[in-house]
Amino acid sequence: MNIWIMRHGEAGFNAPSDATRSLTDNGIKNVISQGKWLGEYLNSKQIKLDKILVSPYLRAKQTLENLITGMQAVNFSQNFANLTEEWEEITPDGNPYVVEDYLHFLREEGAKNILLISHLPLVFDLSQRLTNNQGNVQFPTSTITEIHWVGNNGKVAEIKHV
Repeated sequence: MNIWIMRHGEAGFNAPSDATRSLTDNGIKNVISQGKWLGEYLNSKQIKLDKILVSPYLRAKQTLENLITGMQAVNFSQNFANLTEEWEEITPDGNPYVVEDYLHFLREEGAKNILLISHLPLVFDLSQRLTNNQGNVQFPTSTITEIHWVGNNGKVAEIKHV
């Protein structure tokens, strides 16, 4: 299974709650750029996504919207409507063990390519969990990390910072 773990784009702090923080203009620009890179990368490898997991927090949902905009700008054509699942377990305080269990389930169901958009510290903790603490990836905003996950052993295949 290939798993792309993405931290949301840069978000402002002027919001009534953490869940309602929105992307800044710079965050939107960076996410669209990352979407272009991801679209070109997936096109070059002829990969289609099987599932997109996104945090229900506003900045994560906006990240997905702008990522798709970037992917479509480079002619990555896939209908994302039936692939996307908002999941409460991938908010900042999500449990990487629970996420790993769900990834196991998705793999058993035949999923091969998963995109997950979430937050610190979960994105870091999950990448550590999936790579048995070997993939010490830093996650500035908008970072995408690809992990090849075979059995219970993952290896970082690609890291794309803005």
